[in-house]
Amino acid sequence: MIEASVNNSILFTAPVTVNEASFMQVKNDTAQKVGNNGSVLFEVIERVANAPLGNNSFDRIYSNLFLPTVSIHTPIILSRYLATLKNGGQLTLQEPILLHNLSNTVCPISRKGEELVSLLKLAGFVDVIAKEILPVTDQDLNSFFQLWGVSQKELDKGMASRLSGKFGFIRLSAKKPSYNIGQKMTINFQKKPLKTTKAEKKKAWLVNTNDDDEGINMELEDEEGLLIEQDKIKPSKDSLIRPDDCNLIDGKRKACKGCTCGREEDDEEEGNVVALNLVEYIEEVIEIDPTPKENSGCGSCSLGDAFRCSTCPYMGMPAFNEGEKIQLGGMFEIDDIDDF
Repeated sequence: MIEASVNNSILFTAPVTVNEASFMQVKNDTAQKVGNNGSVLFEVIERVANAPLGNNSFDRIYSNLFLPTVSIHTPIILSRYLATLKNGGQLTLQEPILLHNLSNTVCPISRKGEELVSLLKLAGFVDVIAKEILPVTDQDLNSFFQLWGVSQKELDKGMASRLSGKFGFIRLSAKKPSYNIGQKMTINFQKKPLKTTKAEKKKAWLVNTNDDDEGINMELEDEEGLLIEQDKIKPSKDSLIRPDDCNLIDGKRKACKGCTCGREEDDEEEGNVVALNLVEYIEEVIEIDPTPKENSGCGSCSLGDAFRCSTCPYMGMPAFNEGEKIQLGGMFEIDDIDDF
């Protein structure tokens, strides 16, 4: 059932194998519903991705509704439908699906209805509803094989009988959201001030003395009640003047030892206080190499090869005592140079 309202823009998509007479009948009926200010267009479903269709142009899209058809909706086609629909526009599509799993059979139709629903949601559609699922008859199944290019010889071998009842048609409806993908909106995070009564303000200063909710609430101590009348008296200007009770030296007041009234700072500014020149101690920095020094074993040749240099003439000889004459024994005593 094709739904259309006055002034609507309708788009039909179908494969190139669509029956022209059936399509023209539906197109003429839809054109009468939308009126002179509406529009009814047609596009081949396999060319939708590259077709010159404007964004936000159509109120409704009817895809792949004319039988026979084995066309499927790819993610690119669904994404194109979403872009060309107006905000809140509706998509109605039909597609052959599997009703049962196929074993040891290679088939162009490989997904079920719930997979197509998920694909529509991932494309950005909302309110995806499966209106109906109809099984494919044996006659429609033969038309499937013809569209796939299966020869009559293969059909005579019983291929259609083995796949009978395995396929179905699902019809789905979905809507484009009422906003554009990537649309920007200004959000105001400013909170409105809440109007509170005096009783609510007073209740906010109550303290629960117990951990449970049924505890007794008590009011906090009033700050004004902690003050006495003398605390509330505003100090006079004379009472804030610094008392002039410092030491009198040469007719002038001098700062006392451990002055806290500020006269010491005043005297320093007037030059009455002499600051001692403190001796600056310069710490001597001594750099120490933490790498341990290696003690040379040179001069301890008599102790063995572990204490000998690589060029030591005693390299390879056994250890000996200092001053002892070294004599070679064994095969080292035989002269290997022949006399001529």
